[in-house]
Amino acid sequence: MAMTQQIDDVPAVRPKPSGHGFGSNIWALALVTVAIFAFLALTRPNFASYQNLNSIVYGMSINFLAIVGFTYVMVMREIDLSVGSVFAFTGTLTGALLTAGWDFWPAAAAALAGAAAIGLVNGLLVVRFNINSLMLTIGTMLLVRGLANVLANGLGGQTYPRAFRSLARTDLFGVRVTIVALVVLVVLGWVFQRRSALFRKMCFIGENVKSATVHGIRIARIKTLAFVASAVMAGIAGIFTASRITHADVRMGLGLEFVMVTAAIIGGASLYGGKGDLRGSALGLLLLALVINGMIMYDIEPVFQQFVVGALLIVTVAFDTVLNRRGT
Repeated sequence: MAMTQQIDDVPAVRPKPSGHGFGSNIWALALVTVAIFAFLALTRPNFASYQNLNSIVYGMSINFLAIVGFTYVMVMREIDLSVGSVFAFTGTLTGALLTAGWDFWPAAAAALAGAAAIGLVNGLLVVRFNINSLMLTIGTMLLVRGLANVLANGLGGQTYPRAFRSLARTDLFGVRVTIVALVVLVVLGWVFQRRSALFRKMCFIGENVKSATVHGIRIARIKTLAFVASAVMAGIAGIFTASRITHADVRMGLGLEFVMVTAAIIGGASLYGGKGDLRGSALGLLLLALVINGMIMYDIEPVFQQFVVGALLIVTVAFDTVLNRRGT
């Protein structure tokens, strides 16, 4: 077998989009989500109102933008815990530039270029120096969060310009544009996972990086691009969120990285790489959004809501670890 043989020529390699985690069966995960929805609809009269459901799906659709690149980073057995900080930094920087008199598109482009630079640094440090991505992105998370807080404090809670605030209310075919983007990206993700040789390579990298190297896969390039995509998509989500909350807020995006990890693993991704499914990630986010909204409907204290999300994270990671150690 030639050292330069490509993954496309290896019949033994198969993408495993949903893995064996909580999302090993997309339909089973969908059934659990429907069951939670039905329970809340039957027990909380206001839950099934159009206003509440639209708010849940809209908020979840923005977070979904951030989990797109994040999911594919996990497929390659890496993780990007800086996603919440990049989310906050990009949105706050866009608002700060607009407040300083910039037009929207130059401001958004500059902020997203900053996000891409952060992702590029993360990717290059991981692939060039073999730095553990968990520890690296914890450092990036703290550094970028500090920058975001400096920007937010500098704005002093100022309200963003009216034109920027209207971005979050932009509709396409009578539906919020981020909800339309969610549907389109899920479909494109499904096609990408079924048809793309690149996704097969990503799975192969996550399963066995040494074997992927032998087969001539450009691991460094693919991983670096995935980190850049993760940061840029988090930045786009951050811009929409900044528009939605209308003002600078140091709490923006706090804990988002842990929501991303939990939703992705619930949806079938694994900390051990080799699998991931954008449909599962979307369902994982929706399930978490329903649980959090249900706790609000039941007047559960916000502190306990954090406890529940933390408990779900521990359970999903433990479950993923146990199954991978058993080699199932």
